[in-house]
Order: sequence, then structure tokens, then C-alpha cells
Amino acid sequence: MAHEVDPNSCERTPEAIRAALQRRPEWLRSFEQDWLSAAADFDQSALEGVLDKWFPFACACATSGYLEEVEQTAQRMAEGDTVGLVFRDAEGNPYDADNKPVDAGRCG
Repeated sequence: MAHEVDPNSCERTPEAIRAALQRRPEWLRSFEQDWLSAAADFDQSALEGVLDKWFPFACACATSGYLEEVEQTAQRMAEGDTVGLVFRDAEGNPYDADNKPVDAGRCG
């Protein structure tokens, strides 16, 4: 994928995360449930854990074009169209949908 999540696209605050997650109501509901649960226990470390958990989701929502590209790629794959897609194994080695290695120079 051409887009990468911008880790600076959202502040790591409850308010900023809540605002970013409005693009995904189901994520927003889950964040709010987690946040309220941690707040009910007056547990600062649990509140920090909620921020840690949901911050990457908020950045994904706040990065322009990222979620749209993910959705388009998922739709293509669901339809069996994997032409030009590059996958990576756990070590970061690129390969195509047929599990053939891809020249790293080709995948940008």
C-alpha cells in the first residue's frame, strides 16, 4: 500500500482519539466502553492502557486516505484481484500473491 499511518496525525489524548474514531462508530463505541470501564475503577494505568490500545486506530482514522485504501485493497482481495499487491513475511521479505519472492527494488 502506498499510504502509511501517520503517527503524528492524532494527539494521544482521550478527546483527540474520540474525535478521530468518529469515522468508525463501532471503534468509537468500543473505545468509550474501554475508557468508561477503566475510569470507573479510578485506575490510571488502565486509562493509559486504553490510550495505548486505541491510539493506533485513531491515527489510522486521522491519516488522510489510509482507511479508504485499506478498504479498497480488502475489496480487491475479496474479489480475487491480487495483481500488483506485495505482501511481506515476518522478516519483511516481499512476495506476491503466488508466494513468489518479489525484487525489493520493484516494490518501492
